[in-house]
Amino acid sequence: MADGQPGGDVNNIFQGTADIVIQFRDNFGEIHVHAPPSATPPEKSAHALAEAVHRQWREEAKAWDVGGDRAAMAVRWAPRRRRADHAANTGGDVRGRADQLADLLTAFLTLPKRRLALLGPAGSGKTTLAVLLTMELLRRRLAGRVGDATTEGLPVPVLLSLTSWDPDREEFGAWFTRRLAEDHPGLPRIDGRHPARELWSTSGSVLLPVLDGLDEMPGARRSAAVKALNRALYDRPLIITSRTAEFDALSPETVLGHTAVIEARPVTATAAVAYLTHSAAPDASPRWEPVFAEVRERPDGPLAGALSTPLMLSLARTVYARPWSEPAELTDRVRFPSRRSVEDHLLDQFVPSVFTGEIPSQDRLDPPRRWSPSHARRHLGALARHLQAQETTELAWWRLHRTPAARLAAFPALVLLGVTLSALATGLGRRVREASGGGTGLLANLVPLQISTALFAGVVTGMATQLLVRTWYADHRFGEPRRTVSLLRPVAAARSAWRHTTRLRALSAALLAVPIAAGLEIPVLHTATPGLYWLGTGCVTAAFAVAVLFTAPSDADENATTPCALLRAEHAAVTRALLVIGPLFGIASGVLHYGPDDMSMAYAAGLVTWLGAAGMLILISPWSRWTLARTTLALTGQAPWALMRFLQDAHRQGVLRQVAGTYQFRNAWLQERLAISTSTGLRNRSTSLYDERLLAEDGITATSDGGWAFRLTVRRGTLAPVKAALPPAALFTLGVALRGGASEPARLCAPAALFLGLGGILSGLSWLLPRRTADLRISPHRISCLTTPKREVRFDWTHVAEVTVRRSRGRNAETGTYGIHVRLHPDVPYGLRTPRDKGAWRLVCDIGRRPVLPPAVEEALRDCAAERWIPPAFPSVPGDGPRTRRTNAGDTRNDFAQWEKEFGPSGS
Repeated sequence: MADGQPGGDVNNIFQGTADIVIQFRDNFGEIHVHAPPSATPPEKSAHALAEAVHRQWREEAKAWDVGGDRAAMAVRWAPRRRRADHAANTGGDVRGRADQLADLLTAFLTLPKRRLALLGPAGSGKTTLAVLLTMELLRRRLAGRVGDATTEGLPVPVLLSLTSWDPDREEFGAWFTRRLAEDHPGLPRIDGRHPARELWSTSGSVLLPVLDGLDEMPGARRSAAVKALNRALYDRPLIITSRTAEFDALSPETVLGHTAVIEARPVTATAAVAYLTHSAAPDASPRWEPVFAEVRERPDGPLAGALSTPLMLSLARTVYARPWSEPAELTDRVRFPSRRSVEDHLLDQFVPSVFTGEIPSQDRLDPPRRWSPSHARRHLGALARHLQAQETTELAWWRLHRTPAARLAAFPALVLLGVTLSALATGLGRRVREASGGGTGLLANLVPLQISTALFAGVVTGMATQLLVRTWYADHRFGEPRRTVSLLRPVAAARSAWRHTTRLRALSAALLAVPIAAGLEIPVLHTATPGLYWLGTGCVTAAFAVAVLFTAPSDADENATTPCALLRAEHAAVTRALLVIGPLFGIASGVLHYGPDDMSMAYAAGLVTWLGAAGMLILISPWSRWTLARTTLALTGQAPWALMRFLQDAHRQGVLRQVAGTYQFRNAWLQERLAISTSTGLRNRSTSLYDERLLAEDGITATSDGGWAFRLTVRRGTLAPVKAALPPAALFTLGVALRGGASEPARLCAPAALFLGLGGILSGLSWLLPRRTADLRISPHRISCLTTPKREVRFDWTHVAEVTVRRSRGRNAETGTYGIHVRLHPDVPYGLRTPRDKGAWRLVCDIGRRPVLPPAVEEALRDCAAERWIPPAFPSVPGDGPRTRRTNAGDTRNDFAQWEKEFGPSGS
């Protein structure tokens, strides 16, 4: 407004973003501003979780080269009535295409219960669709403001692999919240606690479990998992993926309640050509013309059949992306006469194609081309075989010590560690004796005994410290790593330590610490000066406090847990034990037992106690097992020395995917192919083959009741004697070596050689003993087994709910052997069960160390047990790939061939 002119309108201009903007000129009354309500703690936690999950899977999708601006595959998803709940319960059908995610997600959100099962053969894009649906749902939720009405009603999807869930031991809600707290420890707290349980218990269905890999669970767990899900979900949403064959193998009465089921249709020839055309560079299109012509001309041919799955299309694009590659070789009908041959070729060439010839980008410190293609394929094949043997798809670095090479090296490594500690301790004792003038007096002869006592005290305090930590934390599991609080954040450490315990556990840990400290201090009450006594007491207390406080889970990072983050946390724990906890115990030992009168002995005893405590803490940590595993795998040529860097490169190139703190192969199909098609130079025995000595050709007899009798011979012993000799070998080696001194190497090696020889003899005898004979009888009425000595186990089929092959258990722990197990109905007669094992698995017959039955036994179970029989999780015959499984009908069929039989040719 110009000067001297009457008043007029005032124009205010606002630029930027704000929640509230108020504009007024003259105010003659009160101004009331109604701001939207602030977000509640659960809403803030849910929003933070949505952001963390979105970041996590955005990086995974980038590594897989899907989503974003990448070319999408037009995979059709159609409703499936078979093995689905009643249409009235599901509330409608879901159908759509993977390249139209918005429509597919909208159809899912309109379902009353919001439950969806994604089925399809191997490589049909089930996991990819689950990830893309997760990202699309998170994008919609994050588009609104925290607490906004636009985001209300949209759940936060959390994608987890079902491989780590055992429904026989853990309720689904407890497993889901535990995994959420482990994978995302830094979410905003609700009343001082991690929000996982609060968000799960909210009635508004804040969380959406996206469960991948029902088919990857052991066969004995699938039906139990479906039943547990029906009990746990109640009014909650769900997305779950599974292969079609494994889903159909569930017992007929086992159905996912209120869940719409959709299945992937084969990619048509037109869609396959369109995808390869748009994903390749314009100048590279002429190289693909022979492939396009073959697919169009022969839509029922082997090449078109192989390229009818999203996985094979993605592999073909990756394998032939190199300028010197020739996609036209796929049209060679002599070289590739069948669909299986094309698929095997693409799977075999995938790893070499991504581990060679790539120019590293600026964000890669270790480019993939540092690994040769042949070495990378051999290393990944060895890891895949290990996962197949363990019946899992999760590659966890802290579980690699279960490989055969690491298990064989565990005993010598433990003995070597004991000898090394003994040599160091006796060497220090000799130095102390020389410093004190030597001689043969009583004081000089007591030096070895004092050094031995100091080393023993260090070992005991190290074990006691670990026991104290396990007592304090209710969720601490031995051998499982986790991200811990930094030493630079003591306040956060104290807060986290108190959050993850209970008053009872804290009191139990305090009561446990008192006798441990008293055992160190009571013997010197009459000799130690008050100042040294309180110094030693303070050091012991500080060591316990550091062990408890800085083992607390970190809650500072909202990002998902990664394998590298867990390994860094273990490095920090080892450093803390070596440089903080060990020295504190050493100082306490030196000042309490010797004091200023004998400084040389105080220094020696303190140093030996330091070594004993730190060595024990490091020995029982996941880091020591990881070091043993990577060393043995590298020495046997099964993995590189820089194993973690290799796994990171494999993840960047899309061979592996990262699920929380573990790696998984991009597809279970790829894992199975690598496991059976690569060799490490060692004895290459496929774990999918049954033991041929288990059943002889003349060990099959037909019975009068229409069944079969099988004479099985199972090996009596394993390497258990060697394992049992580990603890006494270590203690005996320490004791003998300390008494003998380090001057004579023969005395140090004698106990090690003794136990190695004794263990080898016992193990050899266990192999030479005659096998145990078991008479397995399978008839239409019952299953029974008569072992030697005479002991019969018998169950009528009317009392059996399920029968399968699973790992046997002894004394509440899994053993290294497998057996035929049955699960009884809850209402069986009381004489067949006790209240404790109601509904649990019961062992019928041992089958040895391989989880697969001879074909004749499996055929008898399939015929006599009918729908009760759950096939093993892995193939029964050599080379049986993921597409070819034995079904309950008794034949071996190709999943896509069955699709084509029901819905027409794949090219239609």
